[in-house]
Amino acid sequence: MKLDERKKVILDAVVKEYVRTAEPIGSRAIVKKRNLGVSPATVRNEMADLEEMGFLEQPYTSSGRIPSESGFRYFVDCMMVKEQFTPEEEEYLRNMISQKIEDISTVIQRTGNVLAQFTNYASVVIAPPMSAGKLQHLQLVPVGNRQALVVIVTDLGNVIHKRIEVPESIEAQDLEDLSRLFTQNLKGTHFDSIGRTMLSSLRRELLHRRQFIERVLEAIEMTMNNEENERVFINGALNIVNQPEFKDFEKLRKLLVALEEHELIKSMVSETGPREVKIKIGTENEVEEIKELSVVFTTYVVDGNEKGRIGLIGPVRMEYWKASASVEKVRDILQEVIHDMLR
Repeated sequence: MKLDERKKVILDAVVKEYVRTAEPIGSRAIVKKRNLGVSPATVRNEMADLEEMGFLEQPYTSSGRIPSESGFRYFVDCMMVKEQFTPEEEEYLRNMISQKIEDISTVIQRTGNVLAQFTNYASVVIAPPMSAGKLQHLQLVPVGNRQALVVIVTDLGNVIHKRIEVPESIEAQDLEDLSRLFTQNLKGTHFDSIGRTMLSSLRRELLHRRQFIERVLEAIEMTMNNEENERVFINGALNIVNQPEFKDFEKLRKLLVALEEHELIKSMVSETGPREVKIKIGTENEVEEIKELSVVFTTYVVDGNEKGRIGLIGPVRMEYWKASASVEKVRDILQEVIHDMLR
């Protein structure tokens, strides 16, 4: 559905004023804010038309209007101009994300915190699954009772361990030797090719340690396939809690439950291409607990492969023009920082 220019100006004014004030917007306020050259009565008629078209709603106790979800959607798809960053803002974001770099996992977590502080919404960062990375280090640690921990460190900062049984023929020194062999032969290897690489590199070792080495490889595979390796970090939850939409206790309860359920969060930020910034508004989120929320998210990519997701969660009354620009800019900076660390 196409709107004429006057209706677009009025819808734009209602969206931006409602986002700013959280209050219904009347025709007189629009006349004061926008130089339309028409009377409040004319603006009221246009607003009535926009309501009939499904783009505005009239709260029961007010004479003003607020945007409907359809109104927000039309604004986002057909009218929105993303906010432009000043050089100072971009430098601030870059410095905050890249300062005191320790490892990639730390950078990813810090990025979510920076994004939440910069936008005053809640940020969600989903760290790359283990299968997206390469092995950096492997250590076999004896823990007694013929058992050992396989401790795996990836180039993306994941540290994961798995307990395995140790045959009688394998001593503590063997574990140390095998740890060194695994790391020497597999460092920099993608997890999906570790089995083939190990078998071809260690044929002589396999002669008398084959069963145990296969057990270690199986532990790596099981750990790699574990969905919990795709870690979810939420920052700035209070930024949403403090919004007027969530003064209602039941809405607040649903919000807090949703933010604790990482599978719900993952479902909110799925289905996006490598460069796309996607926006889901309110009931476009299919899960009941998150229909009061909107999300703006994208995928961050390293070395040409999709790795993780980053985004913002907020009320439907959201500064989409700032949120989408912020997610896009922070994603680009994060990718550059990780790329420099992996060189």
